[in-house]
Amino acid sequence: MDNAEAASSTGDTNGEDEAENREDPLDSGDVLRRLAGLFGSAGIDTGDMFVQGQNATGNGALAIGTVNIGAATEAVEGRRVWSETLSEATVLDLVKSYAPAGSDQQIDHSLKQRNLVCLSGPAGSGRFTSAVVASARRHGANGVNVIGVQQFTDLFQTKLVQKRGCGYVLRLTDDDVRNLDGYALLGLAARAVAHGMTLLLVGDFSRRVQELAGHVVEHRPAPAGEVFRARLRRELAGRCVGFCADGCTAVCVEKYVDECASHPLLSGYLAGEPRPREVVPVVEAIAQSVPRARSLSERLAQLLPRQLRERAAHILDPQADDGASVGWSVEQVRAFRLSCVVLAGLTPAEIRLAADRLVTRDEPTQPVPVRLRGATLDDLLGPTLRAVVVTPDEDWTTGGARLQFVPGSEQLRLAVLDVAWTDWWAPRALLDWLADLIRGDQPDVRQAAAAAIGWSAGRDVYAALDTVRDLARERLASVRQAAAIVLVAIAMQPRLRQRVRVELDGWATGPAHLRDTVARAHELGLARLWPDAALTQLRLVASGRMQRWHNSVVRGLIEVYQGGHGAALLPALAQWTVDPSREVRLHAARALRTLAERWARPPRGHWPELLELARRGVVSPDDLATLWATALSLPETAYRAWRALGFWVNRADGQPEVAAHVLALLRLVLAGRPPLRRRLDHQLRHVWRPVMPGCVLLDDIENLIAEDAR
Repeated sequence: MDNAEAASSTGDTNGEDEAENREDPLDSGDVLRRLAGLFGSAGIDTGDMFVQGQNATGNGALAIGTVNIGAATEAVEGRRVWSETLSEATVLDLVKSYAPAGSDQQIDHSLKQRNLVCLSGPAGSGRFTSAVVASARRHGANGVNVIGVQQFTDLFQTKLVQKRGCGYVLRLTDDDVRNLDGYALLGLAARAVAHGMTLLLVGDFSRRVQELAGHVVEHRPAPAGEVFRARLRRELAGRCVGFCADGCTAVCVEKYVDECASHPLLSGYLAGEPRPREVVPVVEAIAQSVPRARSLSERLAQLLPRQLRERAAHILDPQADDGASVGWSVEQVRAFRLSCVVLAGLTPAEIRLAADRLVTRDEPTQPVPVRLRGATLDDLLGPTLRAVVVTPDEDWTTGGARLQFVPGSEQLRLAVLDVAWTDWWAPRALLDWLADLIRGDQPDVRQAAAAAIGWSAGRDVYAALDTVRDLARERLASVRQAAAIVLVAIAMQPRLRQRVRVELDGWATGPAHLRDTVARAHELGLARLWPDAALTQLRLVASGRMQRWHNSVVRGLIEVYQGGHGAALLPALAQWTVDPSREVRLHAARALRTLAERWARPPRGHWPELLELARRGVVSPDDLATLWATALSLPETAYRAWRALGFWVNRADGQPEVAAHVLALLRLVLAGRPPLRRRLDHQLRHVWRPVMPGCVLLDDIENLIAEDAR
């Protein structure tokens, strides 16, 4: 159901005009892929999670795998606690790419002696990964859990469901470490013993070693060279990188690892002992294209942090005569280059307009037309930026030229943004400029600017959230949609996920436009990250009358379903059908009507997907029948729902097993619902029989109606 259909179903538009309702047709997968182009390898994936508390927070820095949610309702005075079970595949992948640390044996010895150990090390040193791997060595790859808390004291006041014989890892902030005393440590240790588990506290305990003596293990990370080698071997596992003629035996991988590690640029970089968190992006970029010889030198020059920062600074510090051919000032050239980075993939004209808005924000002027191509474009970009920007020749001939960055240049784009943020513009000015672009008329510009605001949250999360909060209150749906993209972009940065989750918890009960933005954020990807929160928050959002003219709630529910959580979604929607709010019931019916149009994959493509899930016991037939009854009864969804049910009947005819399940479902739908029986009888006689004259299954349905009438 599109927006127009949603409005017409009620015969009312609630005063909202077409311009206000206009939004861009976006797909969550496309949004996430576009954001990944800016954030590199960051992404939204998740692991098994237990959540406790009405505002339970998200899944922290390590979130990979498949989610099976057990939502809890108990809260501890508004505090938040979550626990995530890492999948076995996730843990094994970490183990295979892990370079053994010098402190591993000490951790193992300590875990044998006591149930609680504090692993101390600076951020980015690999301390968290070491804790996870140590827990796996102790309890096995399927026995590793991660705990997260908003306040450290929540651990003492929450009945968190711990699994006996498992290991738990808890990352502590600097404030948590300062507030941790010996008595609290004893309490946690006693709790760990009572539950037969081990607890690894990860943080910087360097100033507390004497006070917490006996419990602290100092993390000694593996040399950077070993981290690089182990990670690169893992990234290249199963690939042939040496053109092996007689079958690859992985020897070529080891030779390539040696070639990279001995390269002068890289060996010099690794000799400086960068932190593992800094080494990993370099490895991933090398593994993406497997460069050699001169190509490897060029790639390393683009990747290594010091060189990368210098290149980015050079890009934003143009020569005095750059742009002179078209009469541009240095400030205009600098703004144009930054706009190229922010609006990568757009046309020179769109980039030029955005740059003008940055330069002339206080004194808007009419830009002078300039033909941005050939030598003129080369001059404005400069040699450093021009080396990573391409414009396909065919784009010029079709009039749709777009400035695209070559694959693997994400780190340079991020470095340019960082230099702009720290050296050239005030953060508030950049955020205001990006927000101004979002309020414009170009969909691609809006999305790119939203991604950049999301990036900025890594530098100042509070300023970014203030900006997105203002955007989320806007009247135009397209602006709120961009605000949702900002939220998704922030959540793609693991350390910021908890802050986004807390923000959305508040918005879900706030003003109508903020609630609408929550639904849009789940629609565009957050439902994949937090399906439990999506179901809770979307129910709150759905109760608002404003949502009758929007479909973001249903799209968010479909995202939960497509993420493999039909077993959780259907019971939740069945509860929606008895909600006091008619709006909530309406959205449950809309979701069912949309899901009813999905069909199972071959070789069972003749089965409706929901019916196939019911046959396999994944979803309850009773829940499915309840949703069908609601969709068939509500005036807003009845027409499309009856059509979808008719198509089920048509496709089931001649398929005995499918027909039997359709009849069983209809029997549940009719049970105790005489009005639906009468409506089905009317549908059968006056709609289905004229359209499907040869359908044998209709005779069985007629008998079912008569049986139900008795």
